[in-house]
Amino acid sequence: MSPAPTPDEVTRLNARFEAAHPTDIIRWAVETFRPDVTLTTSFGTDSAALIHLALQVDPAINVRTVDTGLLFPETYQFLEALRQRFQLHLTVVKSRLDVPAFLKEHEGQQPGHPDFCCSPYKVEAMERALRGVRCWITGLRRDEAPTRAATPVVQVLETGVTKVAPLATWTAKQVHAYMAEHNLPYHPLWAQGYTSIGCWPCTQRPVDPNDPRSGRWAGQDKTECGIHDIGQPPPG
Repeated sequence: MSPAPTPDEVTRLNARFEAAHPTDIIRWAVETFRPDVTLTTSFGTDSAALIHLALQVDPAINVRTVDTGLLFPETYQFLEALRQRFQLHLTVVKSRLDVPAFLKEHEGQQPGHPDFCCSPYKVEAMERALRGVRCWITGLRRDEAPTRAATPVVQVLETGVTKVAPLATWTAKQVHAYMAEHNLPYHPLWAQGYTSIGCWPCTQRPVDPNDPRSGRWAGQDKTECGIHDIGQPPPG
């Protein structure tokens, strides 16, 4: 069983992978950490790209996703379409949110409040999804948002998990070109102008045409759900 990379090894890996193709990065992750490696996906707008790239390396790669109970109906449809098309080895981890009670409790309140429901439910579910995992492959890209601009390709979290972002250096243009080349489907809401898709109470079309994530928690001082804070050192 390979240990997590040392800080010096992480530095060397990031230098090596800065110009590498995502499949080369995924291959390193799979070969180093198999069988304790998983790819997580939200089944968002262009999630099919990372899934397809990973399947070129390992057709049986473990894929995990969190179901908050508040996903768009189209997201559940997209999940099933990709599961069947690619014969995914998919694990769906459900949050502990009581959706009917939650919606009744917050009836009339503005969705998207920073403390609406992400941390106690969505993040907790992802933490459960990562149990037993030594390598976590994500679809983070630097060009998605200022909060992601410094995303490393490889990092070791405080939990000991090695987090790998094979698409970190890719632009949206490169992702879309890859999807066109391989005839990959977008999330159904993409055609309706949604450029970043999460839970329906806190997602709308972008309010800033230059910021694809501006439709998430629009009008609130919040840009991330907290999943990618897992294992990160406290701020400051």
